[in-house]
Amino acid sequence: MRKTGILLLVVLGLGAVALYFTSTRSQSASTLESQTDFAIPDTAAVGKIFMADGSGRSITLTRTESGWSVNGKYRAREDAVHTLLKTFKNVYIQRPVPKEAQEEVVRQLAGAAKKVEIYDREGNWIKTWFVGPGTMDKKGTYMVLETPKWGRAEEPFILDMRGFIGMLDTRFFLDENEWRSVGVWRYPDLTISEVKVEYPAQTEQSFRITFDGGNDIKFFEGVGDESLPFDSTLVKDYLLNFKLASFENYKTGLPESTVDSILASTPFQIITLRDQNRETKVRLWHKVAPEGRYEEDGETIAEFDLEYVYAATEAGELARAQRFIWDKFRAPREIFIKK
Repeated sequence: MRKTGILLLVVLGLGAVALYFTSTRSQSASTLESQTDFAIPDTAAVGKIFMADGSGRSITLTRTESGWSVNGKYRAREDAVHTLLKTFKNVYIQRPVPKEAQEEVVRQLAGAAKKVEIYDREGNWIKTWFVGPGTMDKKGTYMVLETPKWGRAEEPFILDMRGFIGMLDTRFFLDENEWRSVGVWRYPDLTISEVKVEYPAQTEQSFRITFDGGNDIKFFEGVGDESLPFDSTLVKDYLLNFKLASFENYKTGLPESTVDSILASTPFQIITLRDQNRETKVRLWHKVAPEGRYEEDGETIAEFDLEYVYAATEAGELARAQRFIWDKFRAPREIFIKK
């Protein structure tokens, strides 16, 4: 009987020890998860991203059937959204913040952190990142995590991303114009039906192309329905430019009065593209060359900027566009006419 009692005490003692370690390990794991579970493995589930800083600036990115939008007004840059989602998926804890540095890091986060709230497609809050500045060696970024389950973490961590060396805070910018898509045309399969190119100052060089796929191409004068003989190879090459075209940005740096003056003036070229669903019109204006600039010959003073033009769609916002892209569309009718 005595042996049985001793055995029972031993079993109970071992059980208590096991319970203690199990409880301690579970609590430790929970604490660690509450502070370090930054990554979102399934970014396809992300439906909305809200970002804000202490100065009152904010951006809301929303997934829609036609792609991501910015503040419910504009199409978002696909590359920038992809960068964010990639960051959400591949981020990891590089190292904890040393105890002696935590107070200073928390102070920096309180003054300069960007709040990044992440929601699923049903609008449910998934988690929030408080994104602070980069580390002194520029190889990590200070962050704090908040989740619905655990609340806000008590300690900051230094985060990094797989396949990347550098600071992550620059990916969370809050300028609406920088988030806006600058894409104008994207037809990788050339699913277009008609292109009309007008030169208001040289109407005799205007033309129109209809395209029904393959070799079903017709070439017309700028007005009327008179079909012209044309070089099919040159016309096909010209249509390839519509696979992808974009502006550079909507930051022209011009005063509003100058912008209004440009938009009210006659453009040097108007390009109208139609597909089965819509029509897109782009107007292009010359940009005056900076003072003291010369043409490529190095001797003639340049009248127009050699790198940029101004452009606008039907929305009426003036943008800056690279001539490297848009000069490809500047083709007069005569070069397509079969001699």
